[in-house]
Amino acid sequence: MGNAEIKYTVKKASSEVSGIQTNLTLLFLLEGSFTVEYYDEKNHMQKDDILLISPGIPFAITDCDHVIYGEASFSPNTIAQITDSRKMIFYCNSVTDVEKSYDGLREIFLELTKEFAEGEHQTRAYTDSLLLRLLDLLVEEFQVKDIGTKGALSGNDKRMKEIMQYILANLDQEISLNELADRMFISPSTLSRVFRKNTGQYFADFVLEMRIKNAMNLLSHTGSNVTQIALACGFTNSASFNRAFKKLVHMTPLEYRNHSESTQADDVDASSSEAIREELIKKDFGRKQVNISEKISVDVTSGNGKAYRKQWQDIINLGSISLLSAANMQFHALYLNEQLHFKYYRVWNIFDRKLMITDGDRIGPYHYDMIDQIFDFLVTNNLKPFLDFGRRPNTAFRTYGKSLYIQEDCIDFKSKEIWQSMIRDFVSHLVLRYGADEVSTWIFELTRNGFHDKDVADNRLYEDEHYDFFEAFEFFYKAIKEKLPGASVGGIGGTVINDRSYLQDFYRRCAKADLKPDFVSLIVFPYTKSETGEKGRILSGNEGYEQNVFTECRNIIETSGLDDSIELKITEWNNTISNRNYLNDSSFRAAFITGKMIRLLGTVDSVGIMGGSDWISNYLDSAGILNGGVGLISKDTIRKPAFYALDFLNQLGNTLIMKGKHYIVTRKDNGDIYILTCNQSWFKNSYLIKNEDFGIEIVDSHIYNNDKSLEIEFEIEGLQDGKVYCMKQRTLSRQHGSALAEWKKFQYDTKLNRPDVKYIDAISIPRLTQLKERLEPGEHRLNIKLIMEPHEIDLIHIFISEE
Repeated sequence: MGNAEIKYTVKKASSEVSGIQTNLTLLFLLEGSFTVEYYDEKNHMQKDDILLISPGIPFAITDCDHVIYGEASFSPNTIAQITDSRKMIFYCNSVTDVEKSYDGLREIFLELTKEFAEGEHQTRAYTDSLLLRLLDLLVEEFQVKDIGTKGALSGNDKRMKEIMQYILANLDQEISLNELADRMFISPSTLSRVFRKNTGQYFADFVLEMRIKNAMNLLSHTGSNVTQIALACGFTNSASFNRAFKKLVHMTPLEYRNHSESTQADDVDASSSEAIREELIKKDFGRKQVNISEKISVDVTSGNGKAYRKQWQDIINLGSISLLSAANMQFHALYLNEQLHFKYYRVWNIFDRKLMITDGDRIGPYHYDMIDQIFDFLVTNNLKPFLDFGRRPNTAFRTYGKSLYIQEDCIDFKSKEIWQSMIRDFVSHLVLRYGADEVSTWIFELTRNGFHDKDVADNRLYEDEHYDFFEAFEFFYKAIKEKLPGASVGGIGGTVINDRSYLQDFYRRCAKADLKPDFVSLIVFPYTKSETGEKGRILSGNEGYEQNVFTECRNIIETSGLDDSIELKITEWNNTISNRNYLNDSSFRAAFITGKMIRLLGTVDSVGIMGGSDWISNYLDSAGILNGGVGLISKDTIRKPAFYALDFLNQLGNTLIMKGKHYIVTRKDNGDIYILTCNQSWFKNSYLIKNEDFGIEIVDSHIYNNDKSLEIEFEIEGLQDGKVYCMKQRTLSRQHGSALAEWKKFQYDTKLNRPDVKYIDAISIPRLTQLKERLEPGEHRLNIKLIMEPHEIDLIHIFISEE
């Protein structure tokens, strides 16, 4: 489909395919999976992956599994004519390159595939126009611009690809080894040696072979005469062309053309047969792909439904308690309380050096002036503290055990006795200053070692040759209960995946000592251990990860002999531990929070979002208005999509009528109906092993296992006939409510002024629409149909209009 210079075709592969192209070629995997061995790399391609094969580079397709793929190709001559350059090099590989968005290329490929299958246009003009758009996108977004500089030349260097590009782009002209060596800043002898090492051929022999292969392509696919083809391939006359062609192909150019035409007439190529076209049409390739859910019938009659706990409202993490001494963090705490109404505000590092309570070297005296100011702020504003007395460094976390910044701010207690004295006096001080009734409403937690891996410092609470965390926890529990019998005391922390055996032993010791924590705390981030034993974190591919963790934790508690009715609090939870991950600022995270909260209803008592404000992770590298931080709001109080996700969840009614994978239907006491829908998708397998600290471009890239729209239709039964119902719909998506998308329009400028920032915040809000419908006499049903893009959330409020 197309001409010899630019063309597109669709092929099927069931066995190994290998070769060398004279054209620049793009592979687009439509169905199945295969491995492309190319330039000493093995690229394991899955559906929708794209790979560019440079001219002159051998490649092989292996491990084919039900493969259908598209192939777009451009001759070097076409590229040179359109771009006015013979020097362009491209890098386009969606398997390994997660920084760029490949969605634009995919859209063109799908349209090319649709045209290939259905042939709606009478000429090649439409296909050629799509191919030229494809080439334009390659030039604009996938061109490598740092080739041709001084430096060592190696077989794996991208500069080797430039050599091939140069040869293929100049097949119609004299190609000089000396000229190319000058361009590569190396000597001709070095270039010749390296070239032969990497291709197995002398430079001149390779050039001749490429000229003949290009001629074979032109003979097979064009009507040009032999002389025209000879000149186009760099031969001075047809006689020299005939001699070289016969020497390599063992037949004359005319014999080859006749043979090629005969073969094409007799051969039924699967890639161009009607069978593959019919298969493409049947599978609807190229059209907008939609997941269509079955129609959902919901009876909202008064009396249907049950009460449920909104576990997302219980806890929000604010970070180290010392942060609350600053006005900006206090403002954010008040803002979160006013807007999202959390019950508890969790802080850690209670004994922070910056608060100067003690030096940890001796028992007393204690200086509470600075921390009293923080508690005064919390109590005065009715912000209930959730206090984690565990020890952890202030860290800007990155993945694979690496961190940008670590600072040990916790007081080092030199003995068990000094730490115990500190705990007793601290609790007594709180009771004396704020009263037992007030402090009894707070939550006290002791965690083993924060959310640090075992390769981070030990983080013992105090120095002791026979240190035992259970012993410390037992003392902590009893010291608080002695002063505050009604206070909630618990903790332990840790993760099931890393601390399973420790938790089992700890719970057994609690049961044996008749120690009954009011709650067990867990830290849940979706990581699993590497199957190869490699150090670091690997994202789990299990979308039900959280449910499995909760179930396993419950089983551990039950088998330990501890009361299995004990509360289970997830104190720190997010899609990533990294706070330099721009997905934290995106609609992906909003959909992740919404989808998980819907599915986790009834499985856990509390879930603490990590975290409230980007001031938690403010370090030297956080210069932009967004920087991948874990906060619901940015440092400038810009509301992120995750903020709106919590806002949507909070608006739900207190009565649960129905829920499914993508939706929840609730009713308020006044009869208003709230429906929350979510098109959430997790990562595809090729992303799970990637480093999670990356640039902004990753947000829109094709790293998810489902990029399809989602169609949901609700039949709302049990409404009052004759009434006018109003339906207000709030939509949060990549286009509506994403500060990251709005910042992109400013080219991610890090030096915006205050009015600019306020504008971005003001415009980054969910879309609001409204419809009204009157039910006829005897009619008790409304139909609502939604088509949601990936990572979209919709909140629908249905109520009787005053009209």
